[in-house]
Amino acid sequence: MRRCCLISLILAAAWTLGPTLWAQTSASSTGTARQQWNNTVPTNKAAYAGKKSEPAPKRDISGIWDGSAEGGFQAKGAAEHPAMRANDPREGIDTDERNIAKPLPYTALGEETLEAHKPAAGVRSVAAALVNDPTDICDPVGFPRMELFEMRTFELAQTDDQIIYLNQYNDNWRIIWTDGRELPKDPEPRWNGYSSGKWIDDYTFVAETVGMDERTWLDYVGRPHSDKLHVEERFHRVDHDNLELTVTIDDPKMYTQPWLALNKFRLHLQPPGFDIREMICSPTEVSDYNKQIADPVANKPASK
Repeated sequence: MRRCCLISLILAAAWTLGPTLWAQTSASSTGTARQQWNNTVPTNKAAYAGKKSEPAPKRDISGIWDGSAEGGFQAKGAAEHPAMRANDPREGIDTDERNIAKPLPYTALGEETLEAHKPAAGVRSVAAALVNDPTDICDPVGFPRMELFEMRTFELAQTDDQIIYLNQYNDNWRIIWTDGRELPKDPEPRWNGYSSGKWIDDYTFVAETVGMDERTWLDYVGRPHSDKLHVEERFHRVDHDNLELTVTIDDPKMYTQPWLALNKFRLHLQPPGFDIREMICSPTEVSDYNKQIADPVANKPASK
């Protein structure tokens, strides 16, 4: 496993334990008391259970939102389409992704591209030394993978003509324009694409995104996309403390029909003063890890 992924798993475990591992943290399981810097994320759903909330403000999705409590890590693939079977024994497993519980509608090109991707998880997982996940060499996560893998804590800020999306994982950010501009017809590829959005009612904001760089994966298990990828995000403010996110993937080159990646995925508002912990993929750390651990393992002679 590459260092950046290893660090993510370590942090995930640390944040789950919260106050036990981070002695300087004053946060309780209910999140009523917090430190001022490097807040841990409340991953315990009990912290939100039964909590009453005020009505949602109109046309406002700003705030710091947490997706980790509802399973935002998505290590088995996009939440609505995990590339894993229940009680997977990991022996004699069928790696044909078309045979999982909720298979995706791949085109012939989609299946071919999928086979070229060697993920670290899911039914098609390979040994760590063979993984070719672009994030393992610190390539940008890109969009929509920033929402379909490691969706921890992110901030939404609104201006007169933009919604600014600030993501904790790999310190990623993007702009969703709200000034009515049309999406580009033949865009120069960007890691996070080009986004434009509008309010369709007082509590629902819809964003459309195109122009994503083909080098990125859609999720951790290697689902592909092409230059024709179109993503719709639907943010619905349920009440003051809860936001639902629905993500629809439409890529006619890779899939025969659009599919839901997230369906009303619940996000929880964090309290004022919440300071998001930094998580950055460092190429120098990845290089050191490969020299000391990954490369020796990959080049070790097979035992007879």
